Amino acid sequence: MENVELRPMSLGELLDHTFSLYRNHFWVFVGIMAIPSCFAIPMNFFLFSKQGSPLVIGTPRAQAAVFSLSYLIFATIFALVYAIASGAATHAVADAYLGRAPSVRGSYERVRGRFWRLIGLVSNVGLRMLAIFLGVVLVAAFGGGLAGAAMAGAGRTADQTTMVLIVGLIVVVAVLAGAALAIFIGLRYAVAIPALLFENIGALAAIRRSVRLTKGRRGHIFLAVLMTSIIGYVGVVIFRGPFWLAAALTARTGHWTDWLNFAAAASAAVGASLTGPLLMIILVLCYYDARIRKEAFDLQFMMASMDNPPSAPAPGATSPA
Repeated sequence: MENVELRPMSLGELLDHTFSLYRNHFWVFVGIMAIPSCFAIPMNFFLFSKQGSPLVIGTPRAQAAVFSLSYLIFATIFALVYAIASGAATHAVADAYLGRAPSVRGSYERVRGRFWRLIGLVSNVGLRMLAIFLGVVLVAAFGGGLAGAAMAGAGRTADQTTMVLIVGLIVVVAVLAGAALAIFIGLRYAVAIPALLFENIGALAAIRRSVRLTKGRRGHIFLAVLMTSIIGYVGVVIFRGPFWLAAALTARTGHWTDWLNFAAAASAAVGASLTGPLLMIILVLCYYDARIRKEAFDLQFMMASMDNPPSAPAPGATSPA
């Protein structure tokens, strides 16, 4: 117990503990996240190859690549492996935080019995967030279309520019509102994975549990997640930056080769392996922080430790000097 510090933490303390755990168990966390990152390499390589360059975004060619069957297969496999890695990283954070020694193999083995529940939870949460975002955008787009039709029917053909601006503004506001609502829902479910793994409950029960634990703490969790996400994004940019620069320099000539696409995909995987664990660490710490504040988890843990005292030395054994 002397290495375990269970108490409510401020935002600064959460971040400090996150980087401390990450630094002390660097190779364990990187080893866990390296596995899904390896599966991301063929997915990104396929996408870059079809696009022609990592900088080609939003064009018909890029959109066709994203919605192709091959890319969807790659993305599905990556999502499944990433969900498993998230569970393994969650166990590793818990072991490190509670004073035990985490390992890559041991963390993955502990997910084995809860594989389908973990997949069901991640899929459920992802579909809910996507449905809410798309629902808001579609409703707004439909409303914007009706407004445009009404203006056109009224004979205001001279105000076509104004009509386009109004409809465009409605769509932009809808996208922002949908994103904000999806983020809010995500914050409600932020600690569902730790709840499922540590409390041995089902996917829906874990979602309800997360909603209860995060109530009153969602602003705190949002800031913590935002900080670690920014750091993670900066890490990916640092590794992919040289290839973005090369793509920009070769955009006019069009001589972007496949080996550069592979190098760009591999560099992004390295960046994700190095910075990806930060998000899982902060979410697990938020889970424990919520339980300590609302359920006195620190006292429960202490009592459980007292109920399991260390075994007595064997007869005849000598005490160390």
